[in-house]
Amino acid sequence: MTTYAVISDVHGNAENLEKALNVADANNADFLIFLGDFLNHGPRNGLPSVYDPMYIVKLLNSVKEKIIAVRGNCDSEVDSAVLEFPIDATYNTLVINGRKAFMTHGHRYDETDAEFIGLSEGDIFMSGHTHCPVLKKNRSGIYVLNPGSITFPRGGSDKSMAVIDENGISLRNLDNVIVQEIRF
Repeated sequence: MTTYAVISDVHGNAENLEKALNVADANNADFLIFLGDFLNHGPRNGLPSVYDPMYIVKLLNSVKEKIIAVRGNCDSEVDSAVLEFPIDATYNTLVINGRKAFMTHGHRYDETDAEFIGLSEGDIFMSGHTHCPVLKKNRSGIYVLNPGSITFPRGGSDKSMAVIDENGISLRNLDNVIVQEIRF
């Protein structure tokens, strides 16, 4: 089966992206799902502790064959020009280990749209944007995942990401410690 690392809201923090990629490697992730906001910190955030967008470009381009990505509200055409993989889509739909999975940044679609976009029991809705990690099964039996932010966590949460494998979905901190888990 295939394993996916899910990362969102990098906002230019090179040090934390390296840590997230190490978590992905430690979990033998076959693919890296990025839910937007790669390089820019955005007007409502301060500067990250290690702000180095050009190093992030180098890191991401070095693993481009593994990346499946969507565009965040802080991503621009300039970002798209330096990254060697597509980031312009507002959303994408994948099949993850036999489950339909919808991925978006979260500024256009949110979990209330899950049934509208064609998800049903057992499928996965993924979004970032809020910087607050969420892992739950909603009333319709759809798994809702927000991996949080690896740079600017909110709501008292740790810097986090997620891993999806054949057994379930886990939220993890950047030390690869499972914070929350749902088994399929």
